[in-house]
Amino acid sequence: MKREKRFIISLIPVLVLAFLFQSCLTADEASIAPPEPSEAMAGNIEQLAANDPEASIAMLSDLFEKQREKGEPLENSIIGGKAVELFGKSASTMLGLFRKALQEGDIVTAKRLSFSAHTISRYASLYESLKNVLPADFSAMGEPAVRLQLIFLEAEAKFKKNGYVAGKAVLAAALSAEPSLLSIRDVPSAISKEIDSAQEPALFFLSWAERAKANNDIEAAAWFGAMAGQIKFEAVSPQGEKEDWIASAVSGVVTVYVDRGFKIQGGYSVPDRVLGTGFQIAPGLYLTNHHVVQSEVDPSYKGYSRLSIRPSDNPQARVPAKVIGWDEEMDLALLQSEEKLQSVIYIPSSMKFQAGDRVFAVGSPIGLENSVTAGVVSSLSRKIISYGEAAQIDVPVNQGNSGSPLFLANGLLVGMVFAGLPSFQNINFALPVQWIVSSLPALFSGTSVVHPRLGIVLGKGSGQNPVVLSDLDKVSRAFRAGDVLKEINGVPAKDIASIQLQLAAVPPDALCMVEAQRDFQPVRRLRRIQNTGGASLIPAWDTIKRTYILEGILGARLEQLEDSSKVGGLYSVSWVCPAEAADETGIAENDTINIHKIQLDRKNKVFILEFSAKSRLSGYFERTIRLELPAESAAII
Repeated sequence: MKREKRFIISLIPVLVLAFLFQSCLTADEASIAPPEPSEAMAGNIEQLAANDPEASIAMLSDLFEKQREKGEPLENSIIGGKAVELFGKSASTMLGLFRKALQEGDIVTAKRLSFSAHTISRYASLYESLKNVLPADFSAMGEPAVRLQLIFLEAEAKFKKNGYVAGKAVLAAALSAEPSLLSIRDVPSAISKEIDSAQEPALFFLSWAERAKANNDIEAAAWFGAMAGQIKFEAVSPQGEKEDWIASAVSGVVTVYVDRGFKIQGGYSVPDRVLGTGFQIAPGLYLTNHHVVQSEVDPSYKGYSRLSIRPSDNPQARVPAKVIGWDEEMDLALLQSEEKLQSVIYIPSSMKFQAGDRVFAVGSPIGLENSVTAGVVSSLSRKIISYGEAAQIDVPVNQGNSGSPLFLANGLLVGMVFAGLPSFQNINFALPVQWIVSSLPALFSGTSVVHPRLGIVLGKGSGQNPVVLSDLDKVSRAFRAGDVLKEINGVPAKDIASIQLQLAAVPPDALCMVEAQRDFQPVRRLRRIQNTGGASLIPAWDTIKRTYILEGILGARLEQLEDSSKVGGLYSVSWVCPAEAADETGIAENDTINIHKIQLDRKNKVFILEFSAKSRLSGYFERTIRLELPAESAAII
């Protein structure tokens, strides 16, 4: 008993020490407890404000708009009044980076920052507290006149590096996408001293009119002269008689020949050849279709491939050529060869034709060089490619016509043939010249052209504006299925193709202001144009909640009825977009669907979807449906 008592007494100091140690440990743990979510967010945004101010402002706009949607002051956001302070700090960082880019001659960065500054100034004008924290000269940095001067500098740099056609392409692409820049007549008053070689627009355009004349580019000379205020562009006469321009066009066209060795067919080894057409847009530079020369640039192709061209006046010759740039989405490729033809087919600044116009194609159908075929334009707006739109034509097209230039009766280039439907007569397609213009500057880069996007999937809807099907943004999915897209950067959203053409001129990583409407209330965000997944939904499949993918491919807004983080289970359909997959399968609002399976077939690029549906249109009789839906969409902006 005494031993037990002594043992218990001896344990008391140990227990006291243990208690004190635990108390100290608890105090230490409390001292290193993780920060509050608001503190962590403020710290993250503050770091971005110093290193990536455009990303910082995009995040802040999300906080501000959530406050506005709740009817609360901006200063009451999750990080409080610090949000407005960080907005001003980010803008100051941008101004410093802009000036640094100008000093270093980094026109690409300066152009992006100027575009973002214009967007931010437009957004800040909606809120007095934000407008007041913008630094002096910030709005001037984003003035259209400043952007025009930067476009001039970019065109000059491209001209010095790649020649006349490349410099002209920069001007045509930028000015066609933003025609309001053509009304600017003066050098910007603010920041002009920081822009090297700033000059009056009229003088700049006159210098380019002289360059166009020196290159015998009659259409461009008239276009630049009109912008300089010297002549009326509409007064320019056609390019001579039909016989003259046809002969000139034929002499500017080549047969594109890709030798891919041999292939096994029917147990025999047969030659594997690809034929197409190309046309000279500058001495030694030829434009053709990407699918003609795909084996030359596709990293997954492991076979033999050798590219050459055959001049129209010497079809037996095979002159080596190489691909210097390609655009898979628009099916374009730029070739370079030592062969320099006498005739150059210049690309005009914008589209000049309409449905019903008579058109002519010059190419090499099945290898028959110097073939001229004729037809009419059936339609100008066929969304059969993932970026841009095609013109439907009834001009006879055969294998080998891919890449053929398409002319009006006066000899003006209006497009390039790229596809036909073998099973149907006289249904063929051409890429209108305005889309060629938008892609051409990037084709000189020496690599694949990437079209950055905002990451929003659209549907046509039933009204005058497109509607949102899904928001693919990884951080802030502010837009929901069913939202009506109203405008981007103040330009009304008419249709998917016109939005893509507008965004084609936006510098990568720049900020855009996107405004939609939900229940008659505005939903707006500042969003960077940086989604590089192209037309594919596969990158989003790997990064965002798959319910958003499901909404995008079905074209419906879904409300999950079961508490589950996974795709699957019971959903209520609260909205259906007309002419999308859900609508085509008879699903309507207030229906219930049970998702049994959604699977991505990466090899074939399709989503496999199995579900059962109870629809009021079918008397609530349960149907089991299996769909294979493409993993690539032509409706992503």
